[in-house]
Amino acid sequence: MLQGKIGITVARNLRGSGALEQAKAWTQSLGAVYVERPHNKTLPEVMAEQGLAALVVLEKDGPRIHSAAGTFAYHAGMAVLRIEQLVQGGKDHFLNALGVGEGGRVLDCTLGLASDAAVASWAVGAGGTVVGVEASSLLHFAVDYGLKHYVTKWPVLDEALRRIKAVQMTAEAYLCQCTPDSFDVVYFDPMFRHPVQGSKAMEALRPLSLEEPLSPQAVELALKAAPKVVIKERSEYILREYGCTEFVGGKYSRVKFGIIRRQQ
Repeated sequence: MLQGKIGITVARNLRGSGALEQAKAWTQSLGAVYVERPHNKTLPEVMAEQGLAALVVLEKDGPRIHSAAGTFAYHAGMAVLRIEQLVQGGKDHFLNALGVGEGGRVLDCTLGLASDAAVASWAVGAGGTVVGVEASSLLHFAVDYGLKHYVTKWPVLDEALRRIKAVQMTAEAYLCQCTPDSFDVVYFDPMFRHPVQGSKAMEALRPLSLEEPLSPQAVELALKAAPKVVIKERSEYILREYGCTEFVGGKYSRVKFGIIRRQQ
C-alpha cells in the first residue's frame, strides 16, 4: 500500500467556483497537504519538488490520483456491461456463487473498484444491503466519491452504486466487529492484488491497494459473520487450500469462485 506524503491540488480549469474549498476539505479527510500548482510545471515536477508519493487532483468529474505507477480515477468499468447483460436476461458467475436475491445482505471484503459490489447491489435491490470494505484510504476515498457521484447510461446501475456503503478499514478489523449472521454471504477477491500484466489501469491501482494475502483468520471470521463465504481466484487448487468445496465458473473462464459453507 502506498506510503508517503499525499498532496491535493486543483485542476487549472477549475480555479474558483468553490473548488479550492473542496480541495482543502479533502486535505483534512486524507491527512494530506494542499499544493499550489505553478503554471509552468508539470504534475511529475510538482510531485518531485514536494516529495509526494501521490497527488490527488480535483477535476470536474472528481478526484484523479497520480503516482509513480500512473493515474487513477473511479469508473464503473465492467459493472456497466455486466448489469446490461443481466438486465437482458444474461447470467453472471459471481451472482451464481453468491446465491443472493432481492433483500440479500452482502459484505465485500475487497471492495477495490466496486464492480462486484455494484453487481451485488443490483441483485439485492433497494431492500438489500451491500457493504464494501477497503483498507487503502486513498482507494477508498476515490471509489467512495465515485459511488456517490458517478453517472452511467443506466439509471438502475446508478441506483445500485448509491446503495453501496463503502467502509475504510481492513477486512479483519471490520469482521471482528460484526455480530454473528450480520450478512448472508461474505466475498473476497484476492486477485485484486495480482493484476494482469500489461494492464495499465491495474498497474496504476496496485500501489494504492493493500497487498496482504487472504488469511485463514479472515475466512474464519467471515464464517461467523455469514453462513457462506465466496472467494475468487484463478486456481481451483488455491481455492481448495482455503477450504472451498464448491466451485462456480465457466469451462473456459480465467477465474473461478470457490464456496465455503459454515459447518453446523
